[in-house]
Amino acid sequence: MRLSAAARDGVERIGTISSIHRYPVKSMRGEDLEEARVTFAGLAGDRVYAFVETANRSSSPWMTARHGHDWILFRPRFLDPALPTDENPFSEKYAAEVVTPEGDCFRADSPEFTQYLEKRYERSLRLRFSERSMTDAQPISVLGLSTIRALSEETGTVLDPRRFRANFYARWDSDIPFFEDTLIGRTLRIGDAVSVMALKKDGRCVMITLDPDNASPFPRLLECVARNHGGCAGIYGAVLGEGIVRRDDPIWLI
Repeated sequence: MRLSAAARDGVERIGTISSIHRYPVKSMRGEDLEEARVTFAGLAGDRVYAFVETANRSSSPWMTARHGHDWILFRPRFLDPALPTDENPFSEKYAAEVVTPEGDCFRADSPEFTQYLEKRYERSLRLRFSERSMTDAQPISVLGLSTIRALSEETGTVLDPRRFRANFYARWDSDIPFFEDTLIGRTLRIGDAVSVMALKKDGRCVMITLDPDNASPFPRLLECVARNHGGCAGIYGAVLGEGIVRRDDPIWLI
């Protein structure tokens, strides 16, 4: 039998990238991308903006949809869809605007937007910016579509994948729910260049209970994940090799 190049190299194809998502402002709506540049810090542009509560001295001072459910309905986007490029000045290559649920538009880093949010949520806020993604755990998150299907069956509700706010949604060749859990400690190669070490399961919070279109809560989902799956759905990973990932790229197990 003639072996494929992948088999000769000791790697096994396990799935494909179904969709790619980036979140310019932490906890606000994400962007659905055809391709993304993946760096050691995560997807370029992912969670580079975040708001913190100035009076919150805890280890997690972030303002998120846990504090105001309609936060997830704000729609940020980068003004230059090709970001980042070295030709742009540092201050401009991540320039972004945010559309409110009512349709008003603000520059993400404008004082007017911070003031608007402070008034809306009655909290004192400060904007943070970092080229290194301000994620809660690891730079990359991955979730299988088969896992979402299983949770839909367990809760009796068709679940929108956007609830889970992953960077990469995977279509596993095995189509086994929670297949990604078996990858902990292994290295994945995505496309031609990117490699990711799967480090741990993704512990879930109230964010997954919020409908991405109207922010209405569905607490039964979090109860199901906690009761049946140890509070986790999906996995986190660290980037070992940088490059471009595109929709429908193959995923290999090294």
